[in-house]
Amino acid sequence: MPRYRIMFAKAGISRYISHLDLTRVFERAARRAEMPMAYSQGFNPHPKISFAVPLALGVIGEKEFVDMELTVELPPEHIAEQLNKNLPMGIKVVEVRQVGEKEKPLMARVKQASYRMECPLAEEIDTPGVERVVDEILGQRALKVERKVKGKLKTADIRPGIINLKGYVQKGEIVIETELATGSGGNVRPEELLKELKKAGLPIEYALCRIYRTGLHGSSGDAREELW
Repeated sequence: MPRYRIMFAKAGISRYISHLDLTRVFERAARRAEMPMAYSQGFNPHPKISFAVPLALGVIGEKEFVDMELTVELPPEHIAEQLNKNLPMGIKVVEVRQVGEKEKPLMARVKQASYRMECPLAEEIDTPGVERVVDEILGQRALKVERKVKGKLKTADIRPGIINLKGYVQKGEIVIETELATGSGGNVRPEELLKELKKAGLPIEYALCRIYRTGLHGSSGDAREELW
């Protein structure tokens, strides 16, 4: 059956839609658009819609991905147009492409996520000062954080999952750009990195930072692979 990869953005009030609800949003939009969706087999058939990696609540997604299987081929631009007519404000399909049957599922391909974080200054600092804090983080051999997993606190080392990191001051804000490990092979949450940056001396209140996920990528060795 034909499979389509959909690039979409999630912003505004829609950034507070949970991942579970986002799945329902796309299902409803596809039904209203009268898309000939393919369904799974079994006692509880459901549309064959699969997302890359869940987006945390409140994070703005600039290039998110979802795969959708249909029973007949349709022009990608028609799919994009019809979905956009039925999606809520803040969620917009950017582009649609048909992918081959042998293409790996999105969740199996995603290894890295790119983020941009914009944080109001809690006190004065210049770009060289931000760079010194970033260098201190990158110079650490380990960065231990605590996570609550199934009601229990566990310790994780996020340092291996910080692939790239830079920071600078722009228009009265600290801007952090980073690539973090994500997916089944490991995961670093952007808020964990922000907390470690604050501990290292960055003058921010991480709860006030705006977080954007700017892209999702695969990897092969040291090379980054694009999903698009």
